[in-house]
Amino acid sequence: MRQKDDLVFAELLNRIRVKQKTEELCDSDKALLYQAVTDIKDCPPNVLHIFATNKEVDAHNCATVTALHPDFLNIKAEDYLKDPTTGQMIQIGTVKGSQRELPDNIQAAHGVRVMLIRNLDVEDGLVNGTFGTIANIVTTEKSGQTTVKLVGLQLDNPTAGRKFRKKIKGASDDFVYIETHEESGSRKGMVRRQFPMKLAFACTAHKVQGMTMQSAVVGLKRVFEPGMSYVALSRTTSLQGLYITDLNEKKIYAAPQITASMQEMTQASFQSTRPLLQNVKVADEMAQTMTLIHHNAQGLPSHIEDMKCHHELRLADVLCITETHLSGSVDSPQFQLEGYNMFTRSRHVSYTSYPDMAKKDGGGVAAVYCKSHIQAEARRFIKNVTDLEFVVVKVENPFQALIAAVYRPPQFSLERFLPNLTNLLDSLAIMNHQPVIVCGDFNEDLLCKGKKAIRELFQSRGYAQVITAATTEGQTLLDHIYISQPNTCLQSGVLQTYYSYHNPVYCVLTLITLPANTYS
Repeated sequence: MRQKDDLVFAELLNRIRVKQKTEELCDSDKALLYQAVTDIKDCPPNVLHIFATNKEVDAHNCATVTALHPDFLNIKAEDYLKDPTTGQMIQIGTVKGSQRELPDNIQAAHGVRVMLIRNLDVEDGLVNGTFGTIANIVTTEKSGQTTVKLVGLQLDNPTAGRKFRKKIKGASDDFVYIETHEESGSRKGMVRRQFPMKLAFACTAHKVQGMTMQSAVVGLKRVFEPGMSYVALSRTTSLQGLYITDLNEKKIYAAPQITASMQEMTQASFQSTRPLLQNVKVADEMAQTMTLIHHNAQGLPSHIEDMKCHHELRLADVLCITETHLSGSVDSPQFQLEGYNMFTRSRHVSYTSYPDMAKKDGGGVAAVYCKSHIQAEARRFIKNVTDLEFVVVKVENPFQALIAAVYRPPQFSLERFLPNLTNLLDSLAIMNHQPVIVCGDFNEDLLCKGKKAIRELFQSRGYAQVITAATTEGQTLLDHIYISQPNTCLQSGVLQTYYSYHNPVYCVLTLITLPANTYS
């Protein structure tokens, strides 16, 4: 997906991904790579440099700051030890720390590139690996010494740090202001205070795993592990944006275990791994079909970009997401899907009688995305349904349906859950809008033996549950789709994903009534 607009480059990367150390690159691959070879002096200084070792990274960062920002302010870490006599924390200067600790020094100046190295607020997008540029430095004077109080960052991701902007405001800007962080130091009993960031004109290949960028400079001189060169070379979206220094073909190799593992892998059919891609054309040719997908994403902040790239999720007319790990009102463009309207409800407003559940972080906020052309109205609050994480969407046009997304946390007992689920089903019946589809993660495993109280409740109301295969890595069936008119179900099943413990489940419905027992 990263190189989807440069297929020649993508195919080259696929080959070097599995290249063994004893193998030679083919002539065409050599020619492509040598197109990107550049002397490091000619590489653009404002582009991220990727090296194999921390020593190379530190040297490049220091040299770049000195060259571009000679008037930098050196922010030293403050280290403290407890005085055994008084019990007070006494500042002891700056002790040389390890790579894992907050940095000994930060060379700060306007325009310096930095990266956060601690998770400050995951939901707000301020996580380890967030890039930005120093845009302001707030200082104070005390006893004739200048102390840095805040560092204002212009983050590369404009949607990150929204809460921080409200928490710590600058003079009249929109920067994200970071305070010093405090944590245990390398010596026993030592505490270090320092800003949780480091220079980021360069990073190690290990640090950039998972990142995507338009341009990068890659140094292969000190590569020391299999797969390291592949990770570094595959960060850019195209070969045109790649600059390579110290190209050495012997440094491009995969672990021997890769070849052995691939040879042992069983072959899977495309149809079984991508069922919707295989059958969506058939469904489209039939009048008035609706594709509904439910997915426990285990966190929208962490996985919204993965979802945007998932081909089959974007085939959904209605996409229901549970365990979104959101709180409060959700108006961030970060969580919007192009071409869809979003309806959501926070866990924190879902519980009236159980404040212990309302206060828990993460978990089961339900979000429903409907394609923009669909006329839909959300019902987030329904009388007598006071302790249930749900969203109900009434669809009027171009087809008619009543859709509910529900999440039951594993710690929420059936004794508490079932009365509220019963009230929800009663309310859905009163609305008299068919068919009714109720989907979600109910944390009731339908593949193990024993009483299934949730399924039995639905069956007593005439619903059928249409998912029959395991929906999790643990081979449990926790994600259900219940349909009030099962004869409308053309097709149902489980999709594949890589970023969540749960796989998405789907059903394709038609308004044309079909003979009984035609759904799978």
